[in-house]
Order: sequence, then C-alpha cells, then structure tokens
Amino acid sequence: MSTIEEEVISYIALTGDLEKVTQARITADHFLDPANRKVFQDIVNFRADYGEPPTPEVIVRDHPNFTFHEDSSGPLDYLIRELHEARRRVIIDLGLDAVAEALDKNGSEAALPLLRMMLAHATTTSATSREIDYAATGTDRLALYRQARDNPDQLLGIPTGFRFLDKVTLGVQPQQMIVLTGLAKSCKTTVMLGMTRSAYDYGARPLLISFEMPYAEIARRLDGFLAQVNPKKLQTGDLSPREWRALEAALKDPLGDQPYIVTEDRAGVMTLTGIQAKIDQLSPSVVFVDGAYFLFDEVSRESGTPLALTNISRGLKKLALNNNLPVVVTTQSLSHKVGAKGLTVNSLGYTSAWGQDADLVVGMEATDEDFCYRMKVLASRNAPPQENLISISWDPPAFEEEDVEDELPY
Repeated sequence: MSTIEEEVISYIALTGDLEKVTQARITADHFLDPANRKVFQDIVNFRADYGEPPTPEVIVRDHPNFTFHEDSSGPLDYLIRELHEARRRVIIDLGLDAVAEALDKNGSEAALPLLRMMLAHATTTSATSREIDYAATGTDRLALYRQARDNPDQLLGIPTGFRFLDKVTLGVQPQQMIVLTGLAKSCKTTVMLGMTRSAYDYGARPLLISFEMPYAEIARRLDGFLAQVNPKKLQTGDLSPREWRALEAALKDPLGDQPYIVTEDRAGVMTLTGIQAKIDQLSPSVVFVDGAYFLFDEVSRESGTPLALTNISRGLKKLALNNNLPVVVTTQSLSHKVGAKGLTVNSLGYTSAWGQDADLVVGMEATDEDFCYRMKVLASRNAPPQENLISISWDPPAFEEEDVEDELPY
C-alpha cells in the first residue's frame, strides 16, 4: 500500500510538477520516512542544478528501492494537506513534550513561552505561499476584466442571500473579512444565518461558530426558513398538518452533497489558533463567527479589552488571508456611540480595528416598525456608504427587501 509521501513523490516524477508542491511550502522536513525525505531532497537539488525535476528513471537509478504509484488516494491538494497535518502533529508532539518538561521543572512561566512558540510554528509551517509575479500575469488579469465586461452583473463570490449586499460585494470573496454590527437584538445573527444558508445553497461549505446562540436554536431557525414554518412552532410542536408535511418534506433527505458544519466546541474555538485548527480539520470554504468579541486573545491573554479585540480583529483578517477564504463575523456596537446620524463605523465596540481591518462593515439598525431594519454600509473598500430596508416575517419566515436598483443575476 502506498503512503502519502510516496504518492507526492510519484506525482512530481510522473508530471514534472514540483512547483505546486513547493509553493504549498512542502519541504524535506514534511517527509517523516528518512528514505522518502532523501528522495524528495534529491529532487529539489536536481531541479536547482538542471532547472527541472528528475524523471522517474533518474530517481530509480539513485534510489532503486523506491516504488512509484500511478494511482493516488486523492488529488494533490489532499496529499499536501495530509503532509501538513503529519508535520503539524510532529511539531505539536515534540512541543508538548518540551512544555511538559518545562512545566515540571520551572512552572507555568517557563512553559508558556514554549507553548506559544509551538503553536506559532505549527501554524506557520503549513501556510501556503502567495507570491505572484505581477509582471508576468497581465493576460490572466485581462481575462478576468473581459469576463466582468461581458457579464456586468455576474457575482464574483458566494451570494449573501440579500440583493442589497450582493450589489455592494458582488458576492463574498476569498481573503475578505466582513463585519456585521449593531446594537443588541438588531437581527445580526438572523442575517448571518441567512448568509450561511445562501452560501450552502450556492455549493459552498460553511463553518458556523456561534457564541451567541445554541445549536438547537440555530437549527430551529434554519429549519423554519427551509420548511417555511415559524421556528417558534417547531419549539412548541404547534404545527398544522400542512406545516408538518412541509417540515417532513424539507428534512427527510440530506440538504446537499457538501457538509454544513455548526460547531459547539466553543472551548476549542475560543482562540484564533482554535479556529485555525477547525479550518484545517474541516476545510470549509467560508467561515462565520457569531459574536467575535467573545474570543480570547492569546497575545495579550485578555478577553473583551480594547487591546484584545484589536488583536482579534487583526487575527481574523490574517485568518482570511492565510487560508484564502472569506470570514464573516458579528460584533456589537455600543449605544453611547450612536449619535444623531444613527449607527456609524465609530459605533463599533471598544476598538476601531474592526473598521480598519474589514473589507466591509455592515450595520443593522432597528426602525420604528416591528421586524423592520435598516441595513447600512458603514465602511467598505469598494463601495460608498448606502443603506436599504429589510424586514423579517415569521409566518412564513422570509426576508423582504426594498427594491435594489441594479439588476443582479438570479
């Protein structure tokens, strides 16, 4: 049976494609078998000397015991992910041994720096390269611009489920951080749930981390929108025969082929390192964090302070960049920071970093009409301040928006 290490080496030898592997920051250290490590290092050295990887014949000549495998257990991205996982496990195992020894001998003050170093090393060792030659990629960019010209209303990312937000964002895109904010009970979580469902219907794999709402309530709200039944009735069981049939039809089969993960491992995702571990484990295509201000900052060792929230905001943006996926978060605004103009980017709680780091800050503001809210662009890298009214009805559950001028592809 082949190993992941052998399959990666076989891929390089049979395709001549070493660049994709090295761009993913795979080094000889990722090969735990000494024989495979030597083969990979010789491949890298050969490319350095001759400008291309060696052929299988050259490798066999220098390593006669190596066995090539034309069939692999998965695509290259999967093989690379498994190599990174094995490497991280080695780093963590060795690091925990060192931390335990320091803890026994000199206490927590000596162990904590080692623990931080181990976590940082485990995170950065698998970060993928993002170097792009701007001078050599003009034709690629031209193709994107031509596509935008020929399809002016086409979304570039994952639909949000709200025509107003799709107009502003052209879809939630990789490496973006989007912040939903508002005073308490301003419908932020409900809007986020609508975005998660839209992402799932689009074919994305959402990961939802909620510090605001338990899973049972999240599931009830999602089921209510799916079956067009008031979620409150799901809790009380007061459903008509027609509503029960609609619920059975909606939940009888899997919703789709891809997973939709809601994590209740709040202790495990209380830090940015924990969220990164979940991303590594679950491979989502978009991450939603409901109540990001609950996160614990590993740098300052604080929670809820201006410094901690600044570090968390910076860290969430880095998370989006390093993993090449969108990150959508909710955080609260403060009532004493809401002035005559209503909610502004300065209303966000305790730190200005949210507005500085986010690609888009959207405010949810209650109106005088029940279940009617003002959705406001408070800050954006690509759009001017603007707003739109949305209302939420619960019988049946639905979002309703004011007309959006620009036509969108639906």
